[in-house]
Amino acid sequence: MEYLSQAELKKMLLLSYEKIEKNKEQINKINVFPVPDQDTGNNLAKTLSGIKEAVGKKDFKDLKEVSEAALDGALTTAQGNAGVIYVGFLASFLPLLDKNPVNAQKLAVAFEKGAERARQSIQNPKEGTILDVIDATALAFREEAEKGKNIIEILKTATEKAREALLATREKMEVFRKANVVDAGGLGFLMILESYLEALEGEKKEEKREVKPSEKIRRFIQVLSHRYEIIALVENPKFSEEEIKEKLKKLGNSIDIVQISNKVKIHIHTDYPDEVKKSIRETGQIQDLRLEDMAKEVVGEESVRRVSIGIVTDDVAMLLPKIVEKYRIEVLPIRYDWPEEKDLPGGNIYQKMREAEKRGIPATVKTTQINPKQYLEAYKKQLKEFDKVLCVTLSSKLSGCYNSALQAKEMSEDPSKIFVFDSLTAASGEALLILRALEMIQEQREIEEILEELSGLIPNVHLYVVFEDPKWIEGIGRISHSQANWVRRIKKINIHPLMKIKDGLVCKGGMIFASSSSEALFKKVFKESKKIRQQGRKIRVVIGHADKPEEAENLKKLLKQKINAEVSFIAIGPTIVCAAAGPGTLLVGWVTV
Repeated sequence: MEYLSQAELKKMLLLSYEKIEKNKEQINKINVFPVPDQDTGNNLAKTLSGIKEAVGKKDFKDLKEVSEAALDGALTTAQGNAGVIYVGFLASFLPLLDKNPVNAQKLAVAFEKGAERARQSIQNPKEGTILDVIDATALAFREEAEKGKNIIEILKTATEKAREALLATREKMEVFRKANVVDAGGLGFLMILESYLEALEGEKKEEKREVKPSEKIRRFIQVLSHRYEIIALVENPKFSEEEIKEKLKKLGNSIDIVQISNKVKIHIHTDYPDEVKKSIRETGQIQDLRLEDMAKEVVGEESVRRVSIGIVTDDVAMLLPKIVEKYRIEVLPIRYDWPEEKDLPGGNIYQKMREAEKRGIPATVKTTQINPKQYLEAYKKQLKEFDKVLCVTLSSKLSGCYNSALQAKEMSEDPSKIFVFDSLTAASGEALLILRALEMIQEQREIEEILEELSGLIPNVHLYVVFEDPKWIEGIGRISHSQANWVRRIKKINIHPLMKIKDGLVCKGGMIFASSSSEALFKKVFKESKKIRQQGRKIRVVIGHADKPEEAENLKKLLKQKINAEVSFIAIGPTIVCAAAGPGTLLVGWVTV
């Protein structure tokens, strides 16, 4: 076999998960370093499960596609020292398998670069660990690739050298000699290599030499240098890998850092979990955080702090489908009544409203709040998956949804597990509160902490709306005919009237001189956030629009380029807001990060 294809790489990756999952207890039982928590096999299996999910049910056109998918999956689920080190290896190994075909020489370079990256991912790399096994594999593969082209034969030799390096770890550390074991992470890596070989050999199954990790494991008392293990996935980090290590090194040891694209995996053992979590929060946006009490794990007690909170909200929050899917949010629709819509063309309600205007068809959209029964069903569904439910509603001063949510809570079998929160805002403002709640859930914060944080954020959530034509809000009685005419006159001279939500109610938001809606909203945000930005703080933004995608994109561009704002996303504005303000409405919400 001279070349490796994407189908063969996929098979290698999937078989590695199967082998580790099957043999994880064998790895667990010899785990004595860096702490005797007997979870290295579990951690490797969890790490590889991310690869399985990422590539298992997909077809790939080339090696680059399968490599990218596998790497993202591994980074997302990586756990423990061995898991993060293996992802460090993959971070340089897989990207070099970027185009078909891959021969032995290219694989040799990939193994060598993978070994280098694995060592770089650790704060203080030690001899006698998984690194020895990875290094031996890379060296053997390079030497054999200089002599021949057959990838299977080269991998056989490299696997044998890895086995020898693993057995040598028993004598390289005092803790291994005392326990009469080899390194657990190294055993895991050897099993992964064996699975690679089995995948490439196909039906040709040769008897494998079993590694004897120990004839008899000797147990002895070990003192934990640090009690807690924290592993986090952070998106859009503000610091480099070395800078993160520098910030954390005074707080613990066993620090492993791997950054891939805009995500970084952080692993540390510490006695100061709160300080570590604070430092990680300052690093970037936390996507996942796991805190484990290793002292409890060693004695077999429940060791992982688990915060299990599901979210229920309304579609006014205009969350993107990918956010809803990723965090398993239950989104309830606010119903609207407009019978004429079914006979009109258009990709969304706002395009249909424009068409109705052209045809002289009434386009008054009436909305109906979510009823208690809908909330009750949503609570039941979430409580099947989560321990608690946080329900975030749009402002109680704009809709009866909050009261419906409260009624449903009292109707539920266990009201103590349901927490209803009045956002006192809507649309992008509501979305910003939910995004913060999701961050805190990923940080494993308790529900009481989340509610307190959201309550404190409400006064700092700003939501501004600018409309294209005043006839829509005139039609629902929000302004008079004379006021609408006045608005039309000032818009002709590029003065844009704004609306805002303050204290839960819609009110006037001032007037801005600008050439477009996007420029008007940018100027408003620029002015209102100036003091915050002068303090060196950033703002997070969510943009909504009613069939005005070009203006929404221009607003995003202005915010990012001019004031370096973090624009979370652009979404179609909610019917309850934009149908009233009319097609062409543009809205923006922002809050201090």
